[in-house]
This record gives sequence, structure tokens and C-alpha cells, in this order.
Amino acid sequence: MNSRFFSTVFLLAVPVFAQLPAPNKMGVSAGHDVLRAKDVAVANKFWQDLGAQPAQFAGRLNLMKFPGLLILEIGNTPNNAKGKAPEPAPLPAELLGTEGSSLDFMAFSVKDLKGSLAKWEAAGIKPLPGGSSKQVFLLSPDKIKVRVTEDKSLTTPIAADKIKMIVPDVKVAQEWYEKNLGAKMVKRNGENVADIPGHSIIFEKAKGPVAVTKGRAYDRIGLEVVGLEAFCKKLEAAGVKFDSPYRYTEAMKAAFAVFQDPYGTLIELSEGLSAVK
Repeated sequence: MNSRFFSTVFLLAVPVFAQLPAPNKMGVSAGHDVLRAKDVAVANKFWQDLGAQPAQFAGRLNLMKFPGLLILEIGNTPNNAKGKAPEPAPLPAELLGTEGSSLDFMAFSVKDLKGSLAKWEAAGIKPLPGGSSKQVFLLSPDKIKVRVTEDKSLTTPIAADKIKMIVPDVKVAQEWYEKNLGAKMVKRNGENVADIPGHSIIFEKAKGPVAVTKGRAYDRIGLEVVGLEAFCKKLEAAGVKFDSPYRYTEAMKAAFAVFQDPYGTLIELSEGLSAVK
């Protein structure tokens, strides 16, 4: 977790009003996807207009909660206050969105796309050109691409769905995520995904150079891990180099570690965020 953790958009994949998903056999489930924001209030309004509800962690992190996803909006400036976890990435001169990076988009499902679009338009959110009656793309204030697909089977108006990664070799990426994080390849709504409980990852082969996510608006994905300290040692033994090594934060009674996958996506591991309600 970073020293600008309190100045970033922070996402936690969890069911609404519930704890994080049960972990897989390796003890891994969705945790928090960290995003950066130029303006906290504007970014928070965007997610709340989409359907998020306020939530808190440890009495200090003000989150936006979707079914399957938590968002923490906090800005894009360094914060080295004592007691906060180290930041593994320097800030770029300009906050860049998802375009051209290894994290292409985050996705939601909605029960009623037409009704959702009408509600969002009233809040000033319009879909990008080229959508259909069943699927559209939105762009957050910080240029994070958001895919929205209609799913009539939902029991809530909106829920977190998938994320898409751009990688040099799809099969190799699938194998890496399976070996190191316990992901299982499944087909979900017609798409092949690497499934980690709470996170479904679509891999697509890169057609050209891809930028790393570090320092961009969609800065990192997050995973909650049971027994994080031992898990980090196992990853290190497998050759993973940590940007921020394992650290327990007493103030939050939670632990964090950050590393970059072989394809340019920063990953933040956590233990303790399952306490989020």
C-alpha cells in the first residue's frame, strides 16, 4: 500500500454489505483496485452517480462501495505522513488514463441499461460513441475506461463485473496468474476469463507497445490474501520483486505489499480488508 493510498482512487472488490469473497485454494480473492484522481470530489461523484454507496475501513478510509467493488477516492499528490505505507511509484508529469496501458478497462453489469443511462445522463454522464442497447463504454473524469453490460439476472441495479488486461501472450499470462495467484480459466457470459474470487480478468493480446500502470489513473489491481506474509515470501522465492515489501500497519490492523506482474500491471496485496462491510 502506498503513501498516496490516501490520495488515490482505491477499489475493493467485495459483495455489497458483505465481506470480501471467499478466497481460492491459494488464499487469494479480490482486494482493492487502486486508482488515482486529480479531483477527489469530482471522482467520488462519478462513482456515486454510477450507483456506489459510501463505506469506511478502519474509521479512516472513506470508500465508495458497489456490489463487488469498493472505491477509495483520494487525490494524486504525494503524502509521506508518518504511519502511512510507502509509495512504490513516482508520479508522472500528467495523470494518464487507461488508454495504452496494460489495464484496458474495468467493467460493471447493470440490470437495466436503458434506465441506467437515463439516470446517468441526468447526472452529466454520457456513453462513448459506438455502444449498443446491451453494452456501452463510459469514461471517468480521470479517463478510466468503464464498460457497462446489461444483465437482467442481477439482483442489484449494478455490480462489478470484469477487468481487461493487455498482454504480449495470452496463454503465458493465464499460466502465470494460475501458478502464482490461483486463477482458474472459466467462461463467463461468453468471455474466457482468469477467475480469482471477486475478480474476472479478460486477457487480450497486445497489438503494439503497452505502458505499465504504475502512476496512471488505474494504478493497480488489488488482491486480499490469507497469510500474506508467508505468501509474499513464496512469491519472492518464485522470483517476484516487490516495489513495496510486506508491511503491517498497526493503525489499520492490516498488511500490504506491492509488486508488478510480468506484463506491466501493478498489484497490491492486502490482508485485513475483509473487515470492510
